[in-house]
Amino acid sequence: MEVRNESATNGPYALSNHEEGAMSHQQLTLDERYQIQASKRLGMSNAAIARQLHRHPSTIGRELRRNVTLDIPYGARKAARMAHQRRIDKGERSRKIQGKVQTQIEKLLRQGWSPEQISGRFRRERRRGRVCHETIYQHVIRDSRRGGQLRYALRFGGYQQHRFKKSKVGERTRMRRHRLEHRPTAANNRTELGHWERDCVLGRRGGAALLTMIDRKSRYTRVQRIRAVTTKEAEAATIKALAPYRDITKTITNDNGVEFQMDQSLENKLGIPVYYCDPSSPWQRGSIENANGLIRQYVPKHTPIELFPKGLETALEETLNHRPRKVLGYRTPHEVFFKNRVRMLSNQRLQIGLEFSGST
Repeated sequence: MEVRNESATNGPYALSNHEEGAMSHQQLTLDERYQIQASKRLGMSNAAIARQLHRHPSTIGRELRRNVTLDIPYGARKAARMAHQRRIDKGERSRKIQGKVQTQIEKLLRQGWSPEQISGRFRRERRRGRVCHETIYQHVIRDSRRGGQLRYALRFGGYQQHRFKKSKVGERTRMRRHRLEHRPTAANNRTELGHWERDCVLGRRGGAALLTMIDRKSRYTRVQRIRAVTTKEAEAATIKALAPYRDITKTITNDNGVEFQMDQSLENKLGIPVYYCDPSSPWQRGSIENANGLIRQYVPKHTPIELFPKGLETALEETLNHRPRKVLGYRTPHEVFFKNRVRMLSNQRLQIGLEFSGST
């Protein structure tokens, strides 16, 4: 013999399967709490209020039990605040970082350990209460919101403060007229000469740098030294680098660096559009990133570029433009760009390159 709960299945509070699934674990809203408040003042029973709200009587009874004190009658706003606080308290009690674990983690943070190092060491020692580095970051953020100082123990001053901080430069360039998705198909498919990518190779902070440009189809590279990473220097160097090829130059693509903010001025002077990649998307200009990596063989990071000899730019261009590339079928960028064939093993011009220069 099967026993059924009539109040839950066939009674006045019965719900269809769809309604029951939709209302499971649904919190009471503030409007519903106001209706409960008004109904109790009218002397209605819990069952009557439940029918009015299409809720189970136990839901109404539990709400009144939890949020009514002996001397103060039920109030909607107070009940909502108490329910919210209970959820917060439950979250605090269920967190992994508390007690001895919290004490140890905070001690290691103040000693300069990163959250990832702490998490990894806990995992290596197979400790109970192991925590993910993301959990530690969230603990630091909560501490910061309460006025704590834990975030200052982190290298970047806090997870939330550095990872989600929006770049002002990125915001300015986000509204540019020429976005990457509007770039010509010939540039995207690398079927036409004259579509350039542009970037800077930095040296010592605050010192000189190298402005680099590469043709997307041929990988032909141009290098110009600039005295400082500024918009005026970058614009002047770009115009100088492209001067011999103005008749075939069609577009320029670069990142959102501060040195590339004079796009309107450059467009007016060259008569071509300047396109911007999405922020933090170096793969959208992979050719120039690859070229910069090759240049780093000869100009390591933090090297004072201003101390290199005068012929550095020419030596870099000769070396890169006469080096066979697999992507070009082992032709050189010079051969593809100028559509001529060079005998690689006998051409003496190759000896200008950095591989043969003892001065650098």
